[in-house]
Amino acid sequence: MAILEGKYTLETFARKNHFTRGYAVKKLCLMRKKGLVEESGGGRQKKIYTISKVPFRKGIGFYDIVNRYAPDKLVPKFDHIAYGKYGVEHAIIDGIRIGDVRTLEATMHLFNHVKDWKGLFELARKDNAVDEVKKLYSKARESIRVRKMPERYLR
Repeated sequence: MAILEGKYTLETFARKNHFTRGYAVKKLCLMRKKGLVEESGGGRQKKIYTISKVPFRKGIGFYDIVNRYAPDKLVPKFDHIAYGKYGVEHAIIDGIRIGDVRTLEATMHLFNHVKDWKGLFELARKDNAVDEVKKLYSKARESIRVRKMPERYLR
């Protein structure tokens, strides 16, 4: 029996698929472990289960970080998922690599959240983008309030 995509509560999922309530809980739990179910709600609300045939994406990407910190949000032009460590420093380099005006405007706000300046410049050296990082930083200092970069990286 094929399970249909869509949004269900536990009761509607059990009723549509002719399951008992206990078996519906078990089936949703197994599907969630495979990444086919996302939950929302709970607490005082009814829990809503969103079922998909394709697994939901896991991980964080460039647009997730930019939209978290920048006041002007970006619509993703492509699907970007990074596995492992992916921080603000990586997002700045990726924003410079994308290079479009709106992306660079939003990327400027990430300089306020850089914790590892050395790591940022190591990534920039690997990507041959040190001058672009410095240029974007100076442009950000002119237009918005940004944390100060250590002097040794400004030379």
